[in-house]
Amino acid sequence: MSAATIRFAYLGLDECGSLSDATPWFTMAGVLVEGLEPTQHLIRRAATHAGKRLKRPRRAVGEFKWSNSSRRLRRDVLQRLAQCAAEVYTLTVLKGGRRIEDTPENYALLVSALLQPCWMRHPSLALAVDRHFTSPEQIAVVDTWVYRRWPAPGVLSIGHVDSQRNPLVQLADFVAGSVYAGRKMGDTACGLLEPIVVAAQVEEWTALKRRWLESQ
Repeated sequence: MSAATIRFAYLGLDECGSLSDATPWFTMAGVLVEGLEPTQHLIRRAATHAGKRLKRPRRAVGEFKWSNSSRRLRRDVLQRLAQCAAEVYTLTVLKGGRRIEDTPENYALLVSALLQPCWMRHPSLALAVDRHFTSPEQIAVVDTWVYRRWPAPGVLSIGHVDSQRNPLVQLADFVAGSVYAGRKMGDTACGLLEPIVVAAQVEEWTALKRRWLESQ
């Protein structure tokens, strides 16, 4: 089958929290669609709507993240996403206050763990990852680690992107932020996504890492 005839799904991935700080947990999220159009301008529309209600202009859409948006805008974005033909995947890592080395290998392991529930449903995937690492060497390690664990029948492409230029990654930021806030502050916004959540994994770090390393 040629690349032109492969039907790709598209997944944007982002995270919330810190691996290397002594925090209780870390969250990664993915938003998957089979067509980009329904989500392409979702945040822009939500921001415009919020600006109209507040009777003042909103900032440029690229500036909006979970961390700098109002509660109203956060909920509006999640509600709109829940009405799209989208799938949500989340992974919450229970760190137990330990510091996890923020290496390409550890990050790639988490990416693979997040993707595992979706790769049998969507074996051909165009993955856009928020640019967590910047050096070509680190990016190559992440890509190689993930590629080697992708099921043979599928086709995977990976792009490390600026989140401001990728609406799916921006949406993944909102999803990750909502899940993280739910654990940290009891925020209920993540419940709005329930209709489109395919997998919401919660894993203890040492068990997760052991299982993936033993599977090599």
